[in-house]
Amino acid sequence: MQITKTLYLTKRSQWRSWLKKNYKKEKEIWLIYYNKASNRPRIPYNDAVEEALCFGWIDSIVKKINKDATAQRYTPRRKGSPMSQMNMERARMMIKQNKMAPEGLAHFHDNDTSEDIKIRPDIMKALKQDKTVWNNFRSFPDHYKRIRIAGIEYYRKNPKMFRTRLENFLKMTRKNKKFGMVR
Repeated sequence: MQITKTLYLTKRSQWRSWLKKNYKKEKEIWLIYYNKASNRPRIPYNDAVEEALCFGWIDSIVKKINKDATAQRYTPRRKGSPMSQMNMERARMMIKQNKMAPEGLAHFHDNDTSEDIKIRPDIMKALKQDKTVWNNFRSFPDHYKRIRIAGIEYYRKNPKMFRTRLENFLKMTRKNKKFGMVR
């Protein structure tokens, strides 16, 4: 797949503004993400995905542009396409914040209205093994916990990736740092 039209943004508000103007007429856009080593500002990934969901768009393929940057493709969601648990949680959060546009709501079907966080026993055991991890985890916002746990669960059928994701989450939680949700 070839990178077509690109867009470089540094603020969430710029992305929301672009989506508001273009979500109906554009078929795709590739957002430019500069890596940390480049020292160039960029819109945080999570912000980009949340805003895309608000207008019925979704992220997909990432391609390397050069040593300093990648481009990620964003397109309108196909009607009836399933939404990942992480994106369900993001959509719930956008709805609560009254940011979801009608176009985004049309793609959101909340089959699980439960506010409870479902954590399988093996992940719960790993969280509770270290008192610092457990205390920090409990202090995180529920939407963050649901997104991170869903991100780990997504790889359950790939034991190596599942373990890597879980260990990274535990490491970051021990440091009391949230990742993927830069604000």
